[in-house]
Amino acid sequence: MTIIVPHHSTQEVVVPKVDQAAGQLLAVGGVKNIQIVDQKKSWEGSVMSISFTGKMGFISVPLAGTVAVDDTNVTVECELPAMVKNFVGEEKVRAVVEERVRGLVA
Repeated sequence: MTIIVPHHSTQEVVVPKVDQAAGQLLAVGGVKNIQIVDQKKSWEGSVMSISFTGKMGFISVPLAGTVAVDDTNVTVECELPAMVKNFVGEEKVRAVVEERVRGLVA
């Protein structure tokens, strides 16, 4: 899944916002009742690699992807696990991520 959100700023302004938002996601989780474990986040230039496992009860779902910031866009790329696609739906995940990134760069 690839999500591209345009921004009207600079990499220097947007990268710290993305980093802070990712840190908050990993610290508190993105959805209530889901515990975030096995967290990893690293930057190489203006591309952040992020991975974690979402746990809810006995279900564990690993997620990994990248967030690239260039002079005009924030690009989120990840492969959704089949469980997420089947139970939540790619379009719903896409809409939520896109909305959050738009709010972040507004």
